Amino acid sequence: MGLAHPTRDGLAGGEGRGHLRAVPTATLPPTVSSPSRWRRGFHIALGVSWVAVAVPLLAWGLDYYLTPLGARPDHPGYDLFRPTGLVGNRLGVIGTGLLAFGVAVYIVRKRWGRLQGVGRLRDWLSFHIWCCTLGPFLVLLHTSFKVGGLVSIAFWSMVTVVASGVLGRYVYVHIPRAVNGRFLERDEIERERAALHAELAERYGAEVAAVDTSPAPPTGMGSALVGAVRYDRASRRAARDLRRTLAAAGVAAAERAEALSLAQRSRRLALGAAVLQPFGRLFRYWHAVHLPLAIVMALVLLVHIAVAFAFGYAWT
Repeated sequence: MGLAHPTRDGLAGGEGRGHLRAVPTATLPPTVSSPSRWRRGFHIALGVSWVAVAVPLLAWGLDYYLTPLGARPDHPGYDLFRPTGLVGNRLGVIGTGLLAFGVAVYIVRKRWGRLQGVGRLRDWLSFHIWCCTLGPFLVLLHTSFKVGGLVSIAFWSMVTVVASGVLGRYVYVHIPRAVNGRFLERDEIERERAALHAELAERYGAEVAAVDTSPAPPTGMGSALVGAVRYDRASRRAARDLRRTLAAAGVAAAERAEALSLAQRSRRLALGAAVLQPFGRLFRYWHAVHLPLAIVMALVLLVHIAVAFAFGYAWT
């Protein structure tokens, strides 16, 4: 399973195994690049911190949450974990605050011209999702998994908004964009993909370039979503296989990372070209639904907060 002839596959014959011939990449179109080490670390930190906050809080009150409703007043944690209890009340306040903060900072970053150069909008979106999933989870703990009446309207509106937000984010990141955030046209995607495929073949050989496969054309929005998930899973398997192939050929670790980056970028473009039309429509529909749902959630939540203040439960 080697990489064939050194001169054809980019393994420099006069410099020994593992050294690749440098090929300029300036001709590649300036689209969004692969995630940097800092960005990967940022997203890992978001995931780890989410779990570090959510899991201990859930474990803390789990025995109370699993207690039948009728028996909860006799539970030793009742004064702590009930919605108006010492912990339950504060979880509701903090969760609502996180939700509001996550929405506010993303809107400000997106709309205020002075902040256009402060970080990538994609990273701000990730932070927005972190706040707007952790906040609702804390609100869920605040309800102690019991919702009814007006609270149920606010809660299920919140669940719908969160679910639609996660879906919107998945769709958004799979539509190829230029460095300024503009969605690329199909011909632009195909040009960059062709340039990447040629570079893979020239630097690393036909065996490496063979990972650049296209997904099956979707027949609709549902088919595009299912196909995108399957292709993402296949891409992870392809990356593992390619890593083993390059390691077996004696390619240095840094050069393996470069080859993997180019191959993954090419596969992302292949998927983007396949789902461009259905995901573009889905993203437009999402925009038309997500904001009204968020407004409904906010209005019902404001009524709930006003009632809590009226009955003296603002900060018990």
